[in-house]
Amino acid sequence: MYSKEFRKLLRPNNLLLPKQPNHDDFLYVIRKVFHLSSLFGVYGSKSYMNLLWSAVVLGSLLIIEVMAIWKVIKALAGLARDISGNRSVTARLSGTIFYSISILSLILSSKLCYSWRKLSQVWAKVERSVGVNIPADKTLKRRMVCVAGTMMFFSLLEHVLSIASSIGVDCPVPLMLKRYVLVSHGFIFMGQDYSEWFALPLVIISTIASLLWNFQDQLIVLISMGLTSRYHRLNQCLAKICLLEKKQMQSDKRVEAVKVYTWRKLREAYVKQASLVRSMDSALGGIIIFSCSCNFYFICLQLFLVITQGPSSNILTGIYYVVSLLWLCVRVGSVVLAASDVNVHSRIALKYLYSYETHGYNVEVDRLQDQLTKDYIALSGMGFFYLNKTILLQMAGAIITYELVLIQFDDQGNDGLQVNITK
Repeated sequence: MYSKEFRKLLRPNNLLLPKQPNHDDFLYVIRKVFHLSSLFGVYGSKSYMNLLWSAVVLGSLLIIEVMAIWKVIKALAGLARDISGNRSVTARLSGTIFYSISILSLILSSKLCYSWRKLSQVWAKVERSVGVNIPADKTLKRRMVCVAGTMMFFSLLEHVLSIASSIGVDCPVPLMLKRYVLVSHGFIFMGQDYSEWFALPLVIISTIASLLWNFQDQLIVLISMGLTSRYHRLNQCLAKICLLEKKQMQSDKRVEAVKVYTWRKLREAYVKQASLVRSMDSALGGIIIFSCSCNFYFICLQLFLVITQGPSSNILTGIYYVVSLLWLCVRVGSVVLAASDVNVHSRIALKYLYSYETHGYNVEVDRLQDQLTKDYIALSGMGFFYLNKTILLQMAGAIITYELVLIQFDDQGNDGLQVNITK
């Protein structure tokens, strides 16, 4: 006969009609993250102040971008007064790309934030209609807060190091602001163009641009953690059912109907979870492909600077190049590994189904196994590529290839490439 524990699990009140949670930790944390993101210009609420501040940030970034593009055109046309050092064509181009990334990141993040109201309703609906009593993830909120705080801290640390490397150790305090603006934004301004009226706003906007660039990666990681947590909870529920049924050696026809109904609701829960992943993938697709492209470019640039210029630079610049490169690699690794966990956890249930006892096998178990085997679940870059663990090796190979090409065609040595990518 079935054990008392298994009978208790199969009771409708314990498994099939779960008590609905009053709130979802994932939705709570993401809502707080979007609320804080309004401080650096991400628009997502109906507040007029948020809309005004977002417009100011976007307008400021567009002005800097237009000036940077104009300077690149002048440098390519041979009309620039100075194309050496941090005013070289390469430095001007990297500055232009950095601010274009910030603009697109602001637009894509605002679009996701604005549409999150509907996406959160989809998420909550799936949570409420799951049909089985899956265990709660009590550590998700703490892990998400730690990840968000850590990524924000290291983003600011990298930006502070970029400021320190621009200023140097020999700069008098009254001239720190001027030196930072002329060095970090030398692709736009020359000494005679400097004015204190735009120096401080430029520092603020450059800091916001750095935060926006990092924020897109943070969104991918946090949403991936939420999706992975839901798969982990479903897998725990399935594993518990398989373990309890494995202990039963006899069949009881009185509970067979409940067992089939239980497996049907569990299979439907996986179907709803797959639908939720696809909804999130549709919303995140543009951010994913944009994030991977930008990080790939700047990893190549920073690695090139470390190889060609790091040893000959001053100590602060060398430290900045190394820390920036390491942080970029950590960010890319975090994004890929967090997103690939969704794919990994979507297939973990198969190992329990493959070892499932034959005496408890039914049509719903067979359907669930077939569904998990044939349905490929993963976050992607608008369908062009999927974020799984193999893509890390592909990116590493591509980076090495492009670095060899850059070094081979670097006719002018280090070409005065002293440019901080986090302005």
